[in-house]
Amino acid sequence: MTDPSEQPVPAPPAKPKGLWNILKSHILHPELSPEQVAWSFALGFSIAWNPLLGLHTGMVFLFCLIFRRLHRPLMIMAMLVNNPWTLVPMATASTWVGNLVRGRLHPTNLARVQWHKIGWRSFLTWGGFEAMTTMLKPILKSYLIGGTICTLLALPIGYFLMFWLARRLRRIHWPHLHHSACPPPVLPSGD
Repeated sequence: MTDPSEQPVPAPPAKPKGLWNILKSHILHPELSPEQVAWSFALGFSIAWNPLLGLHTGMVFLFCLIFRRLHRPLMIMAMLVNNPWTLVPMATASTWVGNLVRGRLHPTNLARVQWHKIGWRSFLTWGGFEAMTTMLKPILKSYLIGGTICTLLALPIGYFLMFWLARRLRRIHWPHLHHSACPPPVLPSGD
């Protein structure tokens, strides 16, 4: 007879590899409901569209402190939809929405904006900030209005898309939760 302590210990499950598999593991978090996963994603996705650049990470950390039962890594991943590669398309979409709401359907002339002069000093000194806002005046109001609208629209869109995806992935990967082997209990009749 063999000693039970000599039997091999099962290896821990391997960490998922690839972006989709990592995201899927967060969506399928066993301790969170699909609603909590959807709210986590929706809040992060909504923050990603916020027009106040530089505050996104702080906003996510604030929401992580306020809402304890949300999935923090998923909220951060959703917020990172806005990154250096997507910043220009997202800002352009926000400005377009702002122009649409303001009734400004003609293209905005951006020839006066000297993009190379906007840098970290534009945010740290009052003179730099004033110079930047003066240069961005043709698009600033449309950008802020459109970004606010996109932020508000991103919340329900992100929620419903992630809720649908979380439920779908759980049906695929956790079929035992939806198809129980036990039949429903039979209630006695009141004859």
